[in-house]
Amino acid sequence: MSIKYYTHFLLQERAPKGMSEFRGVVEVNRTMLRGDLKEAASVLAKNFECDTKDIKVLQWSRLH
Repeated sequence: MSIKYYTHFLLQERAPKGMSEFRGVVEVNRTMLRGDLKEAASVLAKNFECDTKDIKVLQWSRLH
């Protein structure tokens, strides 16, 4: 069962160099601890195939 989260985050891109902004709904196969932005950044980094340090999560909240 997937759980939906709304996210708003920044991604530091290598080429072309700069920040990209993303907003939207993501689906995760497990429940995540509320307010755990490090874990949210880890999930996003895996999806974008980048380092966790390249992601800055601005908002992450579970949808009902």
